[in-house]
Amino acid sequence: MEKDGKFCVYSLFYVFFMILCSISLLLYSYEALFSGNYQAFITFTTLAFLSEILPVQLPNDAEVTVGFAIFIGSILVLGYKLSIWVAFLSMLLYEIKRKIIKHVFFKKISNIALYVIMVGSSGFVYEKLGGIPGYINLYEDYYAFIALIFTYFIVNIGLLSIGLTILYKKPIGYILKTTFSDTLPTYIALAPLGILLAVIYINIGALGLLLFLIPLLIARHSFKLYMDMKKVYLETIQALASAIEAKDPYTRGHSEQVAKLAVAIAEELKMDNDLISNVHYAALLHDIGKIGIPEPILNKPCKLSEEEFEKIKVHPELGANIVKKVDFLLQASFFIRYHHERLSGSGYPEGLKGEEIPLGAQIIAVADVFDALTTDRPYRKAMTVEEALKEIEQASGVDFRPDVVGALKKVLEKEKFGEYVAR
Repeated sequence: MEKDGKFCVYSLFYVFFMILCSISLLLYSYEALFSGNYQAFITFTTLAFLSEILPVQLPNDAEVTVGFAIFIGSILVLGYKLSIWVAFLSMLLYEIKRKIIKHVFFKKISNIALYVIMVGSSGFVYEKLGGIPGYINLYEDYYAFIALIFTYFIVNIGLLSIGLTILYKKPIGYILKTTFSDTLPTYIALAPLGILLAVIYINIGALGLLLFLIPLLIARHSFKLYMDMKKVYLETIQALASAIEAKDPYTRGHSEQVAKLAVAIAEELKMDNDLISNVHYAALLHDIGKIGIPEPILNKPCKLSEEEFEKIKVHPELGANIVKKVDFLLQASFFIRYHHERLSGSGYPEGLKGEEIPLGAQIIAVADVFDALTTDRPYRKAMTVEEALKEIEQASGVDFRPDVVGALKKVLEKEKFGEYVAR
């Protein structure tokens, strides 16, 4: 309860900070509404609104749009004061279109405030460094353009990361790696388009923007295809995991739970994003080799014979051979192959020892054993969390890496896995 109370306080503080900053910027730039270029103002507000209704979904419920280019162009043409109102009105229209629902009201208000702050702060920096609205000279003001883009990016990523850290109660470094690592190339691609947008509008006018929309939509479509591809990869893996568990009813939900726990351990060990992704894939598919094991052995309600156990021991190698044929799962296949190896050399299929065993495989091994110990099986009742953790700690340094066991303990202490505590 105390942690939930702190979470609410941090969330409210974050929201009110965002609102206060955005209101201050709106009041500061209010006079610009009465002295601006209304045709350009309406044009950029409309373009910004249209860009926001075509978002690309990222992990952790975040989104990215081509609006970055629109707002950069607006700052260069209209100046930051009027662009603040472009951001406010376009995002307000967008949120109204999405229909403001009570339980996400603060999230929507924060989203509007975020854009006001990003546009206001980056535009302010641009003009303070000599940038003149309506006049573009890349040779004279290149440092002002770089500062504009850099400030927009930093404020965007910084404020969103803080918000998602509060929401998901995960380290800010993890949020940055998992949510925004794929967005940097998009910002780099969209920044020149924002400058191009401004150049076209200044020299040709609103009609010239029709030509600009083509590369902008292509950039958006390309990024969406990339993110959709990653989503399809994960959905395919989850479908395969479900197929495995359909054959072994006693372990239904096991792979998904092992994957959640393995990812949490990998995060605790501060592994890089690519390795965490491969741990996730491998954990979901760690038992895929059981497809080749006869069902009477898998579903046997008592202890296996020595001959039957020898057949079970084939499943890591069988699973790795299946998975390695998929290019993006090649590294994951090594984790699957060796997730039953033990530091002492008593594991299988190759009897590897110590550092010979990949870290990803050791993480899955610990998560796998912990979940197995804390769930009912036909031949025994589930252990409590404390009993299972004690048994794993006794094997630390013998079967499992001490740092991985330590990470498991920290994950459980942080109450990331309340479902285990409830058992």
